[in-house]
Amino acid sequence: MRVLMLVQQLDERDWLRAFILNWVRALAARVAQVDVITLERGQASLPENVTVQSMGKERGYSRLRELWEFNRALARTVPHTDVIFTHMTPRYTWVAAPYAKLFNKPQVLWFVHRNVSLELRLAHALADRVVTASPESFTLPSRKVTILGHGIDLSQFRPADHPSPERLILSVGRLSPIKNHDALLRAAARLASRPGFEDVRFAIAGGETPENPDHPSALYALARELGVEGRVSFLGAVPHADIPALYQRAALTVNLCPTGGLDKAVLESMASGVPVIVHNQTFLPLLGEEAAALWCETLDPDQIADRIAGLLSQPPEARLALGRKLALRVQAEYSLDGLMDKLTAVFEEVISRHETRGHRER
Repeated sequence: MRVLMLVQQLDERDWLRAFILNWVRALAARVAQVDVITLERGQASLPENVTVQSMGKERGYSRLRELWEFNRALARTVPHTDVIFTHMTPRYTWVAAPYAKLFNKPQVLWFVHRNVSLELRLAHALADRVVTASPESFTLPSRKVTILGHGIDLSQFRPADHPSPERLILSVGRLSPIKNHDALLRAAARLASRPGFEDVRFAIAGGETPENPDHPSALYALARELGVEGRVSFLGAVPHADIPALYQRAALTVNLCPTGGLDKAVLESMASGVPVIVHNQTFLPLLGEEAAALWCETLDPDQIADRIAGLLSQPPEARLALGRKLALRVQAEYSLDGLMDKLTAVFEEVISRHETRGHRER
C-alpha cells in the first residue's frame, strides 16, 4: 500500500505538531511507501520509504506560490498512491479532490475538533471516510465517521520507576481560553492559603495561539492579582521531545478543558503514570472507580483545590500506584501502534470499496 499524507508541518522541534512525525514513522512501518506533502518542512528524521515535498512556507513563499507548489506535488504524487490521508486540515482534502477524482483515489480525513466550519462540511462531502478520536471530537452527524481513539507513543510516555519528590502541579496545553488556565490560577491561590501546602508549585507548559494573542498577558496579570506569580511558572512552548521528562517531574497534572473530546495531553499524562485531574466528562469511563478523586464537575476553584489537596495528601507511593493503574488503561486502549493498525485497516477498506465502485462504473 502507498499512502499520500497531507500535513501542516514536519518538524521535530515544534512544540505543537512534532508528534506528526511519530505518525509518519509508525505508518511507514506498516505500508510500502508514505509520501508526505507538508505546508512547512523543518528538521525531520524519517525512514527510507518516506518522501517529503514541501509547499514552501519555510522558504517564505507567498500563499499563491504555496498553492502552486501544493498542486504540483499533488499532480506528481496522486497517480501513484493508493489513498490520500489528510491530517487536521480540511481544505487540503478539497484542494486534492480534483486529483482524487481524476485518478480514482479515495480520501480519508483525520479531524479532532468540536467546531464545524464550512471548510469541514465541504471536506466531509468530498472525503470517503472521516476518522476521529471520539464521538465528541467530530460533531457533524455522518455515516462516514469511524472512531479510532488517540495514539500515544508509549516509548516516549511511560511511568517512572520512582515517584517524583517534587510537589509540582503541571498543566500542558496551549494558552487558550478553552483550557481554563484562569480557573487553575484561582485554585492555586485557594490552595496557597491552606496549611501544609505552602511548598506546592505550579507549571503551565504551552505556547500562545494566533487566535488569542492577548490571552497570555491576561493570565500573567491574573497570577499577579491573585498573588501566586511566585508559585506559578509559565514555561512557554516546550518542545514535544521534552514533555515526557516534564511529566515525570510532576506529582500530578490538571487539565480543565470542557467536555468535547479526548485531549491528548490527558492521555499522555496517564501513559506517563501521572494522575490527572480533569473537567472533561468524556474521560469518566477511563477514570473508572478513581473518578471521584480525579474529576471536577465544575470549575469552582475550591473544588479544584480540594482535588489537588486530596491527591497530594496521599503518600507518593500511593500516587505512583494510581498513576500506573491509569497507564495500563491507556496502554490497552490508546497506543500509537493500536491507532496505526486501525488506521491502516480503514485505508484497506476504503481502497477496496473504491476499486469495487470503479469496476462497477466501468
